[in-house]
Amino acid sequence: MKGRPVFPVLLLAVIWGTYYVASQQTVAGMSVFSMGVYIRLIVMVFLTVLMALRGELKLLLQVRFVWPKLVTIGVLGFLLDATAFVGLSLGSASTGTALLKCDILMVAVISAVIYKTRLSWKQWCCIVVMLLGVFITMGLNPAHLELFNLGNLFYLLSALFVSINAFVIKSAQHDKRNPVCDNVVAYYNNFVCMLCFIAASAAAGSLGEIMNCIRTPYYGWMLLLASVGQTLVYIVYYYDLRRFPVWFVKVFLLFMPVVASLICFFAFGEKLTVVQLGGMAVILIGALGILLEQRKNETGSMEPVEERG
Repeated sequence: MKGRPVFPVLLLAVIWGTYYVASQQTVAGMSVFSMGVYIRLIVMVFLTVLMALRGELKLLLQVRFVWPKLVTIGVLGFLLDATAFVGLSLGSASTGTALLKCDILMVAVISAVIYKTRLSWKQWCCIVVMLLGVFITMGLNPAHLELFNLGNLFYLLSALFVSINAFVIKSAQHDKRNPVCDNVVAYYNNFVCMLCFIAASAAAGSLGEIMNCIRTPYYGWMLLLASVGQTLVYIVYYYDLRRFPVWFVKVFLLFMPVVASLICFFAFGEKLTVVQLGGMAVILIGALGILLEQRKNETGSMEPVEERG
């Protein structure tokens, strides 16, 4: 990993932060499950066109040996959204937001214990500093989190699914018997996840909520923006996972709240407090510390071969 530019992982935080804001706006006009259906339906169209232009559609049938991983990725993609939604219905949104960001700690632990990635104590400290910066930016006080709540179990499950999914994606990309390209992983992920959302939305009786977007152009544009964002997330996220350790990618996704706050400030006129700006500064300091420490590592010792499935 030594010498590789970090621009792709920073770009991912910008794209994912934009997707997050667009999704928040869209969910005001439809339920989470129905939104999941239509976002992934539009994304499937985008991915089909992209793969057709690149002559990759035939690769969708060349998934011998690796197809169980691709199905698992899609199921985990649905589960991480569904469990977060259940957590929201049972617990505090602010507490849930904080707990979902704990996926970075889960990824770091999995990397250290299972894949034998050696993180220095300085890198661990910088990760914790960035996580605290996220709490500050979101206006959360860790001392006041409602930890003993049933909904929090689902938030933690969602964070766990996010963490596991990242490693399964990387494993599919580097499968020893049949490594697959990023767009194939994205297509199967999106398709399986869409089927799960269709089943959930049909059970909830919310499939017809697309009419809200048709009657209200604003929701329609936000749905389209969220779909574009989800497509770019697939492309850039998988590009990053192929080239960087999972923990490194997850660290820079902690910039998402910064991006979301800035978008809301410039696009929707929401105020930025001094405390929020201070939290953003803390995140930047933590990220700078990780980069400086990373520079000291010799010949890519932080990129374990074991993460490649």
